[in-house]
Amino acid sequence: MSTATRWLLACLLVLVQTLAAGADTTRVVVDTVSQTLTVMRGPEAILSLEGIAIGRAGVSGGKYRGDNRTPLGRYSITSIRDSDRFHRFIALSYPNDVDAERALDEGAIDRATRDRIVAAIDADRPPPQNTVLGGHIGIHGLGGGDPDIHATLNWTRGCVALTNAQVDQLLPWLRIGMVVEIR
Repeated sequence: MSTATRWLLACLLVLVQTLAAGADTTRVVVDTVSQTLTVMRGPEAILSLEGIAIGRAGVSGGKYRGDNRTPLGRYSITSIRDSDRFHRFIALSYPNDVDAERALDEGAIDRATRDRIVAAIDADRPPPQNTVLGGHIGIHGLGGGDPDIHATLNWTRGCVALTNAQVDQLLPWLRIGMVVEIR
């Protein structure tokens, strides 16, 4: 095979990989300031839900177990399931590798814990949920909760909450591995 042919095949491979990687650019953006959740396909908003609730203690770039804060960052959906408590629960890959590095730098976790988190993320598995960073962060409905409280207060322990109707409206757009950006 000639050098030109190899070069052409290499370019074609890069093009195919680039197209495959960009084939589905659908993602979820949670804006904690405007309290909206938007499903984006590329630059286009295809679904926008208002009136979300977040952690009762606000947001944090450095969430820890029990602090009632919603973590800021880029996560992926690890599972989508029915929930007796919350109607539906969309689990996120919290903590991620950035959270783990920050916590390691702050001395909150050791290198072995950081390595377990990073290994899980690299293998597309849910990260450990039992570290000092906490876990069980997701997007969920109200279940049997009070809609009036939801409409007036941030009430979760760190999750993003929607009404039951909103979470049902969101579900058809979601898939395992989809990016969720909380900002």
